[in-house]
Amino acid sequence: MAQLKIGQYLFTRIKQLGVQTVFGVPGDYELVILDMVPDVGLTWRGNPNELIAGYAADGYARVNGVGAFVTTFGPGELSAYCAVAGQFAEYVPVIHIVGYPSTVAMKNKTIMHHSLGNGEFGMYHEMTKHITVATTVLDDVNTAASEIDRVLNVYIGVPVDMGPKLIPSDTLQTRLITSLPLNDDAAESQAVSKIISLLKSRKDPVIVVDGSAVRNNVIEESTALIELLNIPYFITAMSKGGISERINGKFGGVYGGGASVEEVRLAVEKSELVLFIGGCLSFYRGEFTEDLKPENLIDFQRFFVNIAGEKYNVSLKYSMGPYFKAGDFVIAETGTSSYGIPASPLTHTDGVRMYNQTIFGSIGYATGAALGSFVAGKEDGSIKRAILVTGEGSLQLTVQTFSDLLRHGLNSTIFILNNDGYTVERLIHGMEASYNKVPDWAYSKLCDAFGPSFPSRYYRVATGNELVKLLNDPTFNAADCTQVVELFLDKHDAPLSVKLATAAVEEFNKRNT
Repeated sequence: MAQLKIGQYLFTRIKQLGVQTVFGVPGDYELVILDMVPDVGLTWRGNPNELIAGYAADGYARVNGVGAFVTTFGPGELSAYCAVAGQFAEYVPVIHIVGYPSTVAMKNKTIMHHSLGNGEFGMYHEMTKHITVATTVLDDVNTAASEIDRVLNVYIGVPVDMGPKLIPSDTLQTRLITSLPLNDDAAESQAVSKIISLLKSRKDPVIVVDGSAVRNNVIEESTALIELLNIPYFITAMSKGGISERINGKFGGVYGGGASVEEVRLAVEKSELVLFIGGCLSFYRGEFTEDLKPENLIDFQRFFVNIAGEKYNVSLKYSMGPYFKAGDFVIAETGTSSYGIPASPLTHTDGVRMYNQTIFGSIGYATGAALGSFVAGKEDGSIKRAILVTGEGSLQLTVQTFSDLLRHGLNSTIFILNNDGYTVERLIHGMEASYNKVPDWAYSKLCDAFGPSFPSRYYRVATGNELVKLLNDPTFNAADCTQVVELFLDKHDAPLSVKLATAAVEEFNKRNT
C-alpha cells in the first residue's frame, strides 16, 4: 500500500482545495512540516509576524475561496487569534496549522518552551474552539487522515513528531465534501410560493445584496434574480465590488441604515417588500439605525429563509470612483476607508473587486489582507491593479507587511489617509483627546526602509485638485511598481455616512450605560 507523510497528506489536501500559497511564520515546532510544503507543489510565503500571516490568509481566501497559514504552538498561534476571530466572524474559510511539541513531551507533561510551564498543552487548543468551526490535534497516526479530512477548513495541530510519520495515501482519492446538501423539496416549494405571492401583492419591492451573498458564492443567482424581477437593488459596504452596479440600470446605491444617503434609506425602508440576500447585521450596516419592518422583509440566509417573520429551513469628498477599473482589487481598511470607498460609484465599469472586514473591524487588517488577496489575484491572473486604502493609525499596526508587498513584486498602490489620528474614534468620543492621536511617521520613507532594493514611488497629496490630477496621471495609473500616496486630511474630515453612523454609536452607548 502506498504511503506518505502526515504533513504531506495535509498539504496535499490543502492543495486539492485550490490553495497554491501557504503563509506563516516559521517556528521550531513546525519546521519539519514546512519542509514538506514544496514537496506537494505549494509555495511558502513567510511573513513578518503571525497576525499579518493570518490577515494574509484571510485576504487570500476571499479571492481564492480558501486560504492557509502556519504558526507555532503558544506565542505564535496566540498572536494570530485576532485574525482567526475575524475569519470566524465573517465566514472566511481559512486553515490554521499549528506546530505542536512532540506527543511524548505532551504525554509526559514535560515543561516545554512556549507552554505555560505547568505541563498542560491543551489550553491554547481550548481557546481556539470558541473562534473556529472545528479543531483537532493529530496525536494518533491511525486517525490522522480522517481527522484532517473532517476539520478542513479550520484549526489543525500537528505535533513535531507526527508530521513525518507515514500513513496510507489511498484516502487522497476520496473527494472532500465542500458543498451543502440540497434543500427539502417540500419546504423549498412552500417558501418559493410564499415569496411569489408577496411579490405580486406588495408595492415597490427592492433587493438588497449583503456580504454573505458574496461569501457564499450566490452572486450569479442574485444577479439573475435582479435581471428577472427588474426591480431596484442596493448593496452594502460588505458586498461592495461583489456584484455589478450596472444591472438593468436599476442600481440604487449603498444601504447602511441611518448612515445611508437619505434617498437610499427611504427607498429601502419605505418599500413594502425587501428581499435581503445574505444579510449580515453589523456596525457598517447601521445596526443602531436600521428600520426594516419584519413583516416587509424576506431574509435569505445560508441555511434558511425568513419570510415576513416566518422561518423556512431551506463618498470621499473627491470621489475615487472613476479611478477604479476592471481588474482592480481594492482593499479598504476599517474606519473612514470602509465607509468612503463603498460610496464611490462603480456604475462606469464591472470587474472591480472590493474587500473589507465589515463585521469584526480589526484595524490593521487591510494591509495584511491586501498581501493575501493580491497574491491570490496574481496566481489566478484576475488582478490588474492592486490597491490598498488605509488610515495612518491602522497602518502602524501591520506596517511590516510592506516588506512582503515589495519583495513579492505585487506593484501595490497604497493610499494612506493621514488625518492626524483615529478620526472614527474621534467622531464617536474624544474629538480633541490625546488618546485618539497616533505618532507621526515619515511615510515617504517606508518603501526605502522595508525594501530599498525594489522600485517605488511616493506622492504627497494635500488638496482635491492634486488628487484629481494624480488619478488622471498615466504613469500613476500604469502602476508598474509599488506606489505610496499620502493624502493629508483634516482630522475632522470624514464621509457623511461615517458621521451619521458614529453619532448613532455614541447615542447608543449613552442609552446603554
